Amino acid sequence: METDSSLFEEAISDINILHLSHSNILIFNFSSSSTTFENDTITTSYDIYRHLTEIIVYKYICLTIFVIGVIGNLLSVLVFSRASLRHRSCAIYFLALAITDIASLFASFIDTVLPSYNNVSLTMKYLFICKLNPLMVYFTTDLSNFLLAVASIDRAVSIQCPLKSKQFCRARIAIYIILIMSFAFLIINGHIFWGFELVDEQSQRICSPSKTKFVYYNEPNSLTYDRFYAIFDSLDMLFAVLIPFIVMLICNIIILIRVITSRRSIATVLSTTVQSKKLRKRHEKERQLTVMLLGSAAAFLVFTLPTEINDTVRAFRPSNLSQPQGAMALMTAVFIAMEQLNHAIHFYIYTLTGRVFRNELVQLFTFSKYNSLRPQKSSSIRRMNNDHQLNNLLKQKTNHPDT
Repeated sequence: METDSSLFEEAISDINILHLSHSNILIFNFSSSSTTFENDTITTSYDIYRHLTEIIVYKYICLTIFVIGVIGNLLSVLVFSRASLRHRSCAIYFLALAITDIASLFASFIDTVLPSYNNVSLTMKYLFICKLNPLMVYFTTDLSNFLLAVASIDRAVSIQCPLKSKQFCRARIAIYIILIMSFAFLIINGHIFWGFELVDEQSQRICSPSKTKFVYYNEPNSLTYDRFYAIFDSLDMLFAVLIPFIVMLICNIIILIRVITSRRSIATVLSTTVQSKKLRKRHEKERQLTVMLLGSAAAFLVFTLPTEINDTVRAFRPSNLSQPQGAMALMTAVFIAMEQLNHAIHFYIYTLTGRVFRNELVQLFTFSKYNSLRPQKSSSIRRMNNDHQLNNLLKQKTNHPDT
C-alpha cells in the first residue's frame, strides 16, 4: 500500500498548472502518459492530445515562435531607430510596438515554454513572478493592440487630411501618446500585481487570483478579488480587442478608399522636376508605411480574434465543469500559439510589404561599409567641384583676356 501511494504521489507531482495568457482559466499540464490504479495494478495509457499539446505545441512550436519573434522585433527596433525613419510618427508607433511585442513574448515564454522543459512554472515558484507575469501579459497585450489602433488613426488622418495632419502626425506627439497609453494601461491593470497570489489547492501550488482579499467589503454583498478578476477579464477581452478592431477596420477602409482614388490624381500632379522627385519619394515612404500597417492589422485580426473568442467562451463556462482536456486542451494551446505569433510576425510582414523597410534593413547591415566609403566619396566630390570651378575660371580668362 505504501508503494502504491508513493507511485501515486509521483504521478501527481508530474502535474503542472499553466496560467493561460490573457485568461483567467487554468489548464492542467499532464505528462503525455497518464497513470491509473485499479485493484492494486498500475495501467498506463497514452494520450495523443496531451502529447501534441505539451511536446509539439508548447515545447517546440511556441519556442520557435519565441526565437523568431525576439530576433525579428530586435531588428525592427534597430530599423525604426534609424534617423531616416524615427522622425515619422508612424515609425515611432512601430518602434514602440516592437518593444512591446518583445516583452509580451518573454511573458508568454515564462507561462508556456519553460514549464514544458523543466516541468516547473516560475509563476508557481516565486511570488514576485506570480504577480508580475500576469500583469505584463495584460499590459503588453492591451498596449500592443492599441498601438496598432493609434497607428491606424495616424495613417488615416495623414492620408485624409494631409495639410492638417502636420499638427497631429508628428514624432513628438506620437511619443506623448505612447507614454500616456502606457501609464493608463499600467493603472488599469495594476490591480493584478496586488490581487494575484500563490495558493495551495488540492495538494498543488498555483498562481491565481486571491479569494481572501476584498475589493469591496460589506458583509452581505462583499466582493472578493477572484470574482472581481473574472468580471475584469471578461470586460478586458472586449476592451482590448473589440475597440482596436473597430478602430482599425474603420481607418483601414478610409485608407484603402483614399489610396485607390488618389493614385491617379497624384500621378498627374507630380512632374519631373527636382521638387516633385522629393515629393514622390516622400509619398512613396508614406505609402509603404501604410501598406505595412495594413499587413499588421490583418495579422491582428487573423491571429488574435479566434483566440479572444475562445477565451470569451471559456470564461463563461460553468465553474463546476472540469478543466479542458483532450482535443479542447489542444485547441486552446493552438490558440495560445496563434496569439504569440501575432506578437512575433510584424518584422516579417514589414519585410514582405515595405520596400522602404527592406532598404533600411539592408543599409543597417552595410552601415559600416557606407561609412568607410563616405569620406572617399565626399573628398572625390570636393575635388571634382574644385576642378570644375578652376575650369570655369580658365574659360573666363580665355574669353575675357583684358580682365
